[in-house]
Amino acid sequence: MNITELTGTYTYRSFLELPDPVDDFNMLRFAQATLKLAADPGGAVHGELILSDPGEEPPVVMDMTGTASAASSRVSFTLSGRGRPPIADFHYEYDGGVLRHWETGVNQRTVLAGTVLRAEPHGGAPAGRTASFLAVRRDGA
Repeated sequence: MNITELTGTYTYRSFLELPDPVDDFNMLRFAQATLKLAADPGGAVHGELILSDPGEEPPVVMDMTGTASAASSRVSFTLSGRGRPPIADFHYEYDGGVLRHWETGVNQRTVLAGTVLRAEPHGGAPAGRTASFLAVRRDGA
């Protein structure tokens, strides 16, 4: 995979890192959003994480910037997300990579996986909270 293949629209989901089993999978939910990324051959990545539903005004968006690299057929990336008003105080850091594409896999999609860190406090939530994330590429994206 080359770096530009990160370009696309993904369904982003992040999960609290709770070690014990839960009865309700929603107890793990940290966020669900639309992630749009564009990557250039030199490794620069930019995009947006849209946290609001389509048509919601004002939209709730974080601008994403970062870098990607390819080594041993794996693509890894780091991103920094900074909120636009009304969430201008949001700042999150992301570290992830593209999961393996199985040669014999059926209907496998491109999936990004990694960790996210709340880099600055906001709305009474302290900095330092971490979560795991998956982002699944959407059709036509």
